Parts: sequence; C-alpha cells; structure tokens
Amino acid sequence: MSRPVRVACYLLVALAVLAPAGLRALTWKSKRPTINDASMAEAGKQLFLHEWKVKDPLADGGDGLGPVFNANSCVACHNQGGAGGGGDRSHNVTTFTVRPQAPGQKPREGVIHAGATEERYRETLAMVDATLPATSQPRLEQLIQLPGRENHCLEMPRPVHVSQRNTPALFGARLIDEIPDRAIIANERAQKLKWAMVPPDGEEYPVGRASRLPGGRIGRFGWKAQTASLADFVQAACANELGLGNPGQAQPAPLGRPEYRSPGLDLTQEQCDQLTAFITSLPRPEERMPADANECAKARAGQKLFHSIGCADCHTPDVGPAKGIYSDLLLHRMGQPLEGGGSYNDPPLPEPDPSKPDGRPHPGEWRTPPLWGVADSAPYLHDGRAATLEEAITLHGGQGKRAAARFGQLPPSEQAHLIAFLKTLRAP
Repeated sequence: MSRPVRVACYLLVALAVLAPAGLRALTWKSKRPTINDASMAEAGKQLFLHEWKVKDPLADGGDGLGPVFNANSCVACHNQGGAGGGGDRSHNVTTFTVRPQAPGQKPREGVIHAGATEERYRETLAMVDATLPATSQPRLEQLIQLPGRENHCLEMPRPVHVSQRNTPALFGARLIDEIPDRAIIANERAQKLKWAMVPPDGEEYPVGRASRLPGGRIGRFGWKAQTASLADFVQAACANELGLGNPGQAQPAPLGRPEYRSPGLDLTQEQCDQLTAFITSLPRPEERMPADANECAKARAGQKLFHSIGCADCHTPDVGPAKGIYSDLLLHRMGQPLEGGGSYNDPPLPEPDPSKPDGRPHPGEWRTPPLWGVADSAPYLHDGRAATLEEAITLHGGQGKRAAARFGQLPPSEQAHLIAFLKTLRAP
C-alpha cells in the first residue's frame, strides 16, 4: 500500500471515530455553571462544620444523625488542608460484596457503617458472614497486605470481598461539576484512537471509558465515577455517611433492621443546596513551584518526565474548565490487587458488564483520581493503602502498569524530579 493511500486510510478512521463527538459538541448544551451565592455558601459552611446529633434541631422532622453513620459531621472526614480536604485512613468507609454461590441466589452488597446511634442498630462484618468478627470498623491492614508491612489479614470466606474507600478532597469540585459531558467522552475517544481502538476491558493499554449512568448522564464524582453532579454527590454523602435523609437520597436502614423507617427527612432541599453552594465556593488547588531556581528546575524536569513515561495518558492535565486537574475522569482497569466492590445501592445492581456502554463499573475499574492538590492529600489510592507518592505509583497495575514500570526504570535522581513535580500540586 502506497504512503498516500495509508495516510488516507488513517484520516478516514480518525474521521469515523471523531465525527460523532464533533456532532455532539455542536448540538449538546453546555452544563450550566453552578451559581454560588455568598449567603448560601456561608449557611452551607455552618452545616458542613455542624456536629449532628440524634433528633438534631437542624433535622426538622427527621431522626437526625443515623441510625447508622460513618461520622457525625462532614468536616470530620474532609479536613486535610482545611474544611473540604481529604481524610486519613481512620474514616475509611468499609464496603462488601457477596457473590451468589448457587442457582437462584442473588448477590449482596453494601456498607458496614462504623457507628450507630443504638447498639441494636450496630452493623458488623459478622452480618456479612458469620465466620467474620463482629467489628464495625476493621482496620485496612486487616483487609489487605500493606506495602512494606508483614500484617496479617482476615481470612475471607470464598464468596465475600471486603474493601474500603478513602475520603476524597472536594477542592475544585465546582470546576469538575461544570465540565461538559462531551469533554469526558472526547477523552474516551482520544484514548481509543491513540491505542488503535483497543477495547477498555483489557489491562495492557491505558484505554478508559466514561461512566454512563441511567438517563444518559456521565459520571464524574466518586471513586467509581458513580455520580454525575455535585448536588447528587452531596445528597448521597449526607444520607450514607451521616444518616441524614434528604429529597435526593433516603438514609440507609441498618443491616440488621431493614424495616427501620425515619419519621421524616433530615435535610430540606434548601439545606442540601446550601451545602452544595459551600463546596462550590471552595477554591481550586494550585500549582506552586519552588522559589529556589534549582529546585524549580528539578520540578519542571519532573513535569516533562510525567508526560514522557505515560502518566499523563490517564492523568490528563486539563479537562474543559478544570485546568490542571490531571485526570481524564474515565474508568480504568487497575488490576486484580486493586479490586474493590460494594456500594450503597439496595437492592444490589446486576453483575457488571463493561462490554456494554452503560455497564456498571467492574470491581477493578476506578475513576482516574484528580492529582491537583495531591501533595496535601495522603494517603493515596482508593483505600489509602499507599502512604507516599512513590508507593502509589509503584502499586499501579492493569492499565497503569506500563507507566509504573517506566517510573521504576528511571534513575533515582529522575524519580525524585517527578515526585518534586507532584509536590507542586498543592491544596489551596
């Protein structure tokens, strides 16, 4: 085949892949930016800092905190670098899945809440399987082998998988909320084109997929990109983490008391909007280069290495209005050691089928976490198993394994330069 013919073929393939995205770019309406009112944001800040109690006066008509919860305030978990930041492992959320073992059995999945307002509502691992201990808040070292540690993990029954989720930072969430769906889908198409249309259900190449939710919306928030908007994310967190039922999300019933019903909603729509307004008022993270010229040069060299070894294949610097986000907001398969299931959904959703465009996330799929602010948000990865940035890179598997291997092949001085660049990505 002559060179002109080959070029023409490549152009036709590119046109076939990108034309639908281009048509959508012309016809889709942009996501309406969130309007932030200062008085609403201030009211939301007070709700964010408030320590909720049973029958709390602010929960007019509801039961207040609980009956099951993971914390008694938003800031208890979101506090690194100020209100709205990430959290340490002490407030990790514990999730579980139980696979069916016989025909006719249904899968089970859910959350083991760390706290309860009364002993009769307390949730434990023993409620997932009788062979597990009656603990409500297992330590991460009881569930996985931590890097550089000889910790002993609980022996899990064959059909049971237990994992944890670390608290993400909320800085810059307004910009993520304003990203048009088409910008995320464009990342999906660009990766397919770059890697010769390899499907996203493999682990050899960094080809991700957008999280398509019911109704056609694109997920962008949460470790599994399971939520499309910041408002939805806030309402789900209030219900599931604090036990505060609201118009968008019912509070969870205790595992051992599924018949429990609250007398009413704990949060009004106005209170939910106020909390969302506070989070949209949080400043975005910043890139702060060292003042020393020599150290600045090392960080700039590390930034180039970040691109050249493939980190930027998934940690894309810019997406729509979110400049410096360093994420494509796509789901990527990260390998068996990083698998984690479970959700707040009740009853369980069907088994994942990533071959379908709207398939729910596979246990090994994770949304690429934004790296802005990463210098101030340790620990790392979905459950906080990595204490340092070096550990986080090394533990990348699946579609991230190629870049991790290239990092490992760099001489120590260049590894240090790349880490120096990541440490310029600071909380506001």
